[in-house]
Amino acid sequence: MSNEFQEKLQLYKEGKLTQDEITEIESEIDKFIAISDYLNNDEREFLKELKQQMPASNGEENRIDKLLKRRVNLRIIMITAFSAFSALAVFIFIYFSASKITTTWFGLDYKESYVKRETMIQFAQMFQPKYKSYRSGVETSRFAQQNIRVYLENTVGNTKIDEAEISVRYSFGKPVRSGTTVVPPLIFEDFPHFVAHEPDPISGFKVLENAPQGTKAKIFVEFNKALTSQQIKEHFINKINNIDTAPLDITPIAAIGSKFVLANPSYYHFSPVFPYHKNNAKQLEGNSLKQNEYENMDDQAHKESLIGNLNLIKSNLRLLQVMYYEDMFENINIDDMIKHVENNGAEYVGIFISADSKELLNLKDNPLIHCMRVQNLVIW
Repeated sequence: MSNEFQEKLQLYKEGKLTQDEITEIESEIDKFIAISDYLNNDEREFLKELKQQMPASNGEENRIDKLLKRRVNLRIIMITAFSAFSALAVFIFIYFSASKITTTWFGLDYKESYVKRETMIQFAQMFQPKYKSYRSGVETSRFAQQNIRVYLENTVGNTKIDEAEISVRYSFGKPVRSGTTVVPPLIFEDFPHFVAHEPDPISGFKVLENAPQGTKAKIFVEFNKALTSQQIKEHFINKINNIDTAPLDITPIAAIGSKFVLANPSYYHFSPVFPYHKNNAKQLEGNSLKQNEYENMDDQAHKESLIGNLNLIKSNLRLLQVMYYEDMFENINIDDMIKHVENNGAEYVGIFISADSKELLNLKDNPLIHCMRVQNLVIW
């Protein structure tokens, strides 16, 4: 239909045409009606003829309708399935890609997780000195979620007395929650250096006297005054004839200030950096020599070890609080503690010792002992 005819048709509806124009357009309209009637009649005849050629369906849809519907339904199912599969594939791709990107940006890499695990082991030996760690591991999950586990064992000789586990979860590189620790941290208020209680230097040795030959014991000795590492060596270690080839198993308990103690495990066994990186080689140089000096109870080596452990607490305070309890060291000035050690050295108020039970009897009647308690007694 031309634009000119449409315009005339509009003017016809509005009654704006002349009589000749009205006659002309009505003639055109009659032609369109006749053509439409012809086409409609022709279509009805065609459908009637097509229907007569089809077999009867007893009220059911004919075969062509069923075939068409089946094909259409199959097509819809295939499109739906393909769309669902594509959406699932896109979701999985986005999920794993986002997880990998998040972990790469915010999670601990293998070097950082190594150092954090070492730090947890060092903390456990500071605050749970009866235990040592021989196993640890890191479990990783999606979106920068990591769990560091440290397994602790309390052993005397070759006998395992009990075990514990410390677990810390890292989320986006930060410690956020601790697993339940089976054993509590070292209790600071139990030492005679701070709390006056009756001395008992004899009863613990009676247990050793009654122990059968061939037993090994772990004891805790409380001193009646603070001692240096060299004084411990002179008055305690040199009195014990160690029959093992390994160094004597000892853990000194240090006094810091007037209200604080912690174990002072060797800082030279701890790796404050990833040890297998060439840039960290200098930082670890001399540790073997320092370790030998530490085992020989050198005062300077013990002083440096204690300062290193206090700096470790200072730089990882949040981790320590997650491992044990939230307000740990909250109102304690660690810098003042470090200055105290720098000025006075490592002052020890007690010591854990593991040795042959009969050799430990050589410490009996030592005037520096305030109390001696047997922690464990086992047969080799």
